[in-house]
Amino acid sequence: MKNANLVFRGPLLRRSLSCLLPLGIATLCLQPRAEAVDVDSELVLLVDITPRGLNAREFDLVMESYATAFTSAQVLDSIQAGTYGRIAVSLMLYGNSSTQQVGIPWMMIGNASEAEQFAALARGVTRPFSIGSPSISAAVQAAALSFGTETGGVANGFESAAQIIEVAAATVPTGPSATGVTAARDSALASGVDLINAVTLGNRAAAIEGYYATNLIGGEAGGVVATSSSSAINGGLANLLGAQVSTSIDGGAAASISAVPEPSAALGLLSGLALLLVRRRSN
Repeated sequence: MKNANLVFRGPLLRRSLSCLLPLGIATLCLQPRAEAVDVDSELVLLVDITPRGLNAREFDLVMESYATAFTSAQVLDSIQAGTYGRIAVSLMLYGNSSTQQVGIPWMMIGNASEAEQFAALARGVTRPFSIGSPSISAAVQAAALSFGTETGGVANGFESAAQIIEVAAATVPTGPSATGVTAARDSALASGVDLINAVTLGNRAAAIEGYYATNLIGGEAGGVVATSSSSAINGGLANLLGAQVSTSIDGGAAASISAVPEPSAALGLLSGLALLLVRRRSN
């Protein structure tokens, strides 16, 4: 009777292990990433709200331009070109050193419907009050931390291959030196930010572009190198923002496609042990 039981239990044990193996692997794969959504890139839009830079009407035109840009076919095509076909976006408004306010919290955009949701939020953003000169350094530091675990901050619910900052600036800081801005840029890039772009806005945009080109922009993502540009605040701004954002997202998509996930050591160990047990029981 003992032998008969052993003959019966051998195949049963093998069958149990073969059923549990996929379940164990699936559980192991799911647990570490349960709270984070994979996206191709994370994008922070930094917008200058100092009175010297943008008045209320101009601020509304900038928000409308971002709404138009993100719902354009150009930007949506870029978003859907990556591994996951989706990005995470946040909009932050900055003024003096104590004014960095989130206008749109982190949200995912992967299709036209989600892009329309972002556009509606952008059109509804209220310009906060800020006095004094803009603090680009404080804004870049806050933006870098907002990416979450990739740059040493608190998790923001998303993980990506590329972290990108797009600065819309309307004036130059009045401080005596640009050292703080360049230090903030270098620190952000060192922390894991991949790309910092800038577009200068308003009637004096071309005159102040050189400051941001020299002191702020930097890095690269998926072969796309940091750029600066300038624009008047008019009907053409949406196209310019759309082109710049689309190029940045293309870089994030390329970085995502080229990123090869490393196999889990724990997964390999579990698979090896399970297969060894099955083989030993069958002998």
